[in-house]
Amino acid sequence: MGRGTVWIILIAILAAGCTPSWYRADADRQVNALIKDRQAKTIGYEPEVEVATPSEELPPPKTYDRLPTTDYPPPQTPAIVVPAVIRTFRAIGPQIDEDPLPRQSNFQSNVRVIRMVLGEGRLGPPVPIDVDALRFALFDSISYAVENSRAYRNEMDSLYITALDVTLQRHLFSPRPFARGSLRYGGGQLDSDYQSALTAAAEAGVRQRLPYGGEIVASGLVEFVNGLNASSADGENAELALQGTIPLLRNAGMINLEALIQSERDLVYAVRDFETFRRNFSIQVASAYFRLLTQQSSIRNRYVRYVSSIDLTARTEALFKAGRISALEVQRAVQEQLTAEDDLNVAIQDYENDLDDFKLLLGMPIDQPLIIVQQRIIVPEPELNIDSVADIARRYRLDLQTARDRVEDAQRSAQNARNQLLPDLDLEVGSSIGNRNETPAKAIDSRTLDYFAGISLDLPIDRLPERNAYRRALIALDQASRDVEQADDLIIADARSAVRGIQAAQTTLDLQLRGIEIAQARLDFANESLNTSRATDSRDVVEAQNSLLQAQDRYESATANAQIAILQYLRDTGLLRLNPESGVLGMAMQR
Repeated sequence: MGRGTVWIILIAILAAGCTPSWYRADADRQVNALIKDRQAKTIGYEPEVEVATPSEELPPPKTYDRLPTTDYPPPQTPAIVVPAVIRTFRAIGPQIDEDPLPRQSNFQSNVRVIRMVLGEGRLGPPVPIDVDALRFALFDSISYAVENSRAYRNEMDSLYITALDVTLQRHLFSPRPFARGSLRYGGGQLDSDYQSALTAAAEAGVRQRLPYGGEIVASGLVEFVNGLNASSADGENAELALQGTIPLLRNAGMINLEALIQSERDLVYAVRDFETFRRNFSIQVASAYFRLLTQQSSIRNRYVRYVSSIDLTARTEALFKAGRISALEVQRAVQEQLTAEDDLNVAIQDYENDLDDFKLLLGMPIDQPLIIVQQRIIVPEPELNIDSVADIARRYRLDLQTARDRVEDAQRSAQNARNQLLPDLDLEVGSSIGNRNETPAKAIDSRTLDYFAGISLDLPIDRLPERNAYRRALIALDQASRDVEQADDLIIADARSAVRGIQAAQTTLDLQLRGIEIAQARLDFANESLNTSRATDSRDVVEAQNSLLQAQDRYESATANAQIAILQYLRDTGLLRLNPESGVLGMAMQR
């Protein structure tokens, strides 16, 4: 048996013995031994931490798709509808004939807010308050935020950067020209006969990465030598060369396209993430807007309560002078008036603080005057079925689709790491042609043609870094699979919670509406009893007024919560569409 045969057998044994499974098992043996040793020396016992043996099946072909498919829902009922109705000039809520502010109040710093809120509570011509103030309804707020929000612009920047990476990866697989030049002076002493020369060289060419590994380079080199003394000779050299290197095992195949494939898929993920952000952002702005409207209603309710408390104070004073009630009742009424005034002050301060937060959300300067205008809108209630909502969310939630696609990325990464365990076996070919000695550079002569072809082999003697990378890739694959399971459960929980949120909000609306009716009837009866002297104190009136205020506040809050809950349901199930064709909300989200 010759030496060549022995080497071939040895190479075959090495190639057959060091399989990916062998590398994985070898890593497990070393890592588990290290962990158990450190556990025993660190904590005195050895909890079980062995990693389960993963599947090492080859990834399916779809993991190499550059554009993973995305399921998006068919056209739905618009998330928000603006009803086309004719509005008449009339007041919303109770009519207020007298303004007690100039008569007795400490609201000097809050008169502007009171005027604005009361004015916006009525339909008809706007109340002139601040000439430079912006008047924003819901869709005005959303449009302004899309144009000016810092968070929105940051998300657009992130999407742009991701797309920028794709342009680089595509460029690397296109023909890439190069050109370079040099100018060099050289000389010597006695041993080189004092020769000196000036050499100018220029090289240009083009390189092309091959899709499945390797690179081809075509280049041309021209060199001119100018002798600077009699001992040096002039000369011209030219060469046209074509060289290529093609891997046959390691780094061969689809692994060479990994950077391009991943960048293309990352762009799809970034588009999904940006759309998810847009949906969350639209709900965030709408929620803040609805909350401000609720606070406006709260200010109006407290203003009405304050007006009623002034009237109650005047009535108790008159009844006391008539000897029909005691001075204690007058003091109780005055105390209620002071409490109502303080509550109104606090409500106004809370509103102005939240209005500043709203400006920050929109990207608006804090010192810009802003009036939140009521806009009559309808948030259509979807058909709720808690049993089918999970299937809807599983199909249309963009983040879940991305989590599934990342499992494919992990499968592809494991396959690429497995490829790195192979030997380096490269095919190298090339040829060149130029001019003959003492001929002009342009005189390319076929007799100077040179060519070569060969194979180089580097056996996988030391593959510890690659072995560890392969084991990490297998662990990452298992983690990606668990992340999908976790995301699936969380999304189902979110969707089911959204359904319950809508149902709870509707129940609260019905209860608080009934509560307002009861509190109003109670207040009417208490006022009548006090006026007709059937009651000898004002306690019932004060308690009834407080109950009515609480019921009104809860109703306004429940109304906002119901609208927000519907929008959150559409978001959590993936049914919220923000394209211009999907309604006025989608149009408002267009830059």
